[in-house]
Amino acid sequence: MDIIDIRRRKFAGMLAAALVAGTGGLLPFKSLAKPAARGWPLWSIRRGGRNLYLTAETPPQPADWRDSRIEQLLAHCSSFWTETNNVYRQPQGALIQRYGMDPKRPLDAWLDARDKARLARAASYCKTHLDDLAPYRPWIVGSLLQDQYYRVAGWKGKSAREVLAGQATRAGIPWHCEFETKDEVLAWFGALTPLQDVQFLRYVLDEVLAGPAADARIFEAWTMGRRGLAAAEVERYSRAYPELAQRLTFARNQAWLPRFEKMLDAPGTPLVVVGLYHMVGPSGLLASASRQGWTVDAL
Repeated sequence: MDIIDIRRRKFAGMLAAALVAGTGGLLPFKSLAKPAARGWPLWSIRRGGRNLYLTAETPPQPADWRDSRIEQLLAHCSSFWTETNNVYRQPQGALIQRYGMDPKRPLDAWLDARDKARLARAASYCKTHLDDLAPYRPWIVGSLLQDQYYRVAGWKGKSAREVLAGQATRAGIPWHCEFETKDEVLAWFGALTPLQDVQFLRYVLDEVLAGPAADARIFEAWTMGRRGLAAAEVERYSRAYPELAQRLTFARNQAWLPRFEKMLDAPGTPLVVVGLYHMVGPSGLLASASRQGWTVDAL
């Protein structure tokens, strides 16, 4: 889930330490990912004679995401549905202070010795000063580091969600979200338990310290229609951080299927775009929909 739009962040000093030119030893994503030999995977899931289209979100990439088949399909869809948008009702700074800071518990008090050592390595990797992270809860720190990691890796292009949402808006296609504003997203993360809070940071540290080559392999395989690496990552994450995985991924998957049912009550065919890791594994959307009687077909 995209948590915070870094282009609008005004954290104390966080963006003052601007990234220097170059990647600091990181290989840019474009040097790791091979050209795709086929289109981005797309599914039709049907029930009661009605269907919707389902595809996966991407992280930022070196260039804007493009897939002509899906972009052309969107023009014939009745609506667009995804996880969130970049709409704020309240100032972002006020929301972060409310949900992402605990004056009685600075970041250092949340973490053990191993967490601190890994955080120091990841912060260095992302050209981020530890002092800038100190006032925040772990989940906010994880979000900041993840976005900085994408930037250092050269992943500045628009994601699939951003591209398709923009096209839907320009075409006058209505679009809807699980979280209708970023206020709701921050409140949702603010309600994480202390264990889930720390697990989110640990999960992001795993990603940063593994380096962009690990992500590149997963996305390259996905583009080629091979889901094994993505499924293996979801299995690893769910074993390492079961409490977080249940709240962040699996519980939301189950809540989405009834929402998809309601979409079918309206005329037309919607296009749904969700995070890639929501799609795979025994608790993923594809398997769950099949178990609950949906017909699931790759297109």
